[in-house]
Amino acid sequence: MGEQGHAAAGGVKDEFLEQHLWPPFTQMQGLAPIVMERADGALVWDSDGNEYIDAFASLWTVNVGHGRKEIHDAISAQMEKLSIYHIFQIANEPAIKLANKVAQLAPGDLDHVFLTLGGGESVETAVKMARQYWRNKGKGTKYMVMFRERSYHGTTMASTSAQGLTVNRAKFEPLLPGFIKLGAPYCYRCAWGKTYGEDCRMECARQVEHEIEFYGPENVGTMLGETMIGTGGVIPPPPEYWPMVNEICKAHDVLVINDEVITGFGRSGTWFGFEQFGSNPDLVTLAKGMSSGYLPLGAVLARRHVFEAFLGGPGEAFMSGATYMGHPLCCAAGVANLEILEREKLVERCAEIGPYMQEGLRTLLSHPIVGDVRGVGLVAGIEYVKDKETREWFAPAQGVALRIRDEAFKRGVFVRLLGGGMVHAVAPPFIISKEQIDTVVRVLDEAIGVVEKELGY
Repeated sequence: MGEQGHAAAGGVKDEFLEQHLWPPFTQMQGLAPIVMERADGALVWDSDGNEYIDAFASLWTVNVGHGRKEIHDAISAQMEKLSIYHIFQIANEPAIKLANKVAQLAPGDLDHVFLTLGGGESVETAVKMARQYWRNKGKGTKYMVMFRERSYHGTTMASTSAQGLTVNRAKFEPLLPGFIKLGAPYCYRCAWGKTYGEDCRMECARQVEHEIEFYGPENVGTMLGETMIGTGGVIPPPPEYWPMVNEICKAHDVLVINDEVITGFGRSGTWFGFEQFGSNPDLVTLAKGMSSGYLPLGAVLARRHVFEAFLGGPGEAFMSGATYMGHPLCCAAGVANLEILEREKLVERCAEIGPYMQEGLRTLLSHPIVGDVRGVGLVAGIEYVKDKETREWFAPAQGVALRIRDEAFKRGVFVRLLGGGMVHAVAPPFIISKEQIDTVVRVLDEAIGVVEKELGY
């Protein structure tokens, strides 16, 4: 896969330039038009016919790969029977089947599934569920929610209030009250100046107890955290972190919400990331891999004790929902997607091929500007630094990671820029081949080399 030949704008690209479509997280001024036209497996093609390895599965979403006829057929078949009907006090067959399937896959008594249409909505729902849970239990003062530095939970008002990335929250201040920021379990850049395995005492976990005691356990009701920080830089926690956090929260009667929008349904190599990282959450937020993005879909998983707090009279019912929750077409897509994951043992494949990808990407550490390569399963982060010894970042104006991404894109590989503009994420579909992984590593190696040369290394 060599240099891409980008043709002059025309047709649908001209229509895009008219700017009727206003995409999210996009500066339209001077935007170069790129229009994706078709996809199959781990490959996508733009409207000029250029081919790319989708090394980010759209947005860490297309776990089963693009172009799955089984999912298309399931949506079409459901459309012939029932295209749309709400689930307020009633239900539809695909919603029932999907909830049953997710409950079967989840460990323990995470038996209750509240359907949503995406990750941010799942987080918003889980936070509201936690707050009403405490009201129903007669402890309505426990409204405060802890979140972490570098966290990303979506763009609703509640999820933005739990944002640990300044760039995504500063423009929307003032945000909601009652949110408490904690340090991240980010060993490469420890906020406490410690070194894991040497003088680290898991200060990042111990801070949870400190903040609960500072604000009062009668006021703190929820700990919200991505099982593995994703958009903030792909930051797997040390193995002691979540067990300690769970123990602290249980001791102070605090609910734990694990955000599994990225890691849910296999990306880390287990069905749910919290199984791998030793957490025991009360609520779990899901999306992305639940339908592999074929249609919008998400959910909140709740343990039995949470669900039972909403039983009783009309005043105890969970007073939240939206028109399209439990949409029969979206749920049919979700069922078909989970059946593919099970039938083809793709979660097991992710666990098997993940180390191959991680090992390949770690070869990039030979570059002087690659400070860290980290990850688990089929998700990895590559962090760029000006100086490996000091771990100093490049000045944002230099756009180093952006330039590397663009060089890779020209060579037919798409990776995602995140972590405040200093990290690339690699998170391909689970069906990616070893040969395609080799190409991703080779292209990134070339792209980094080009930018290093421009920087004078």
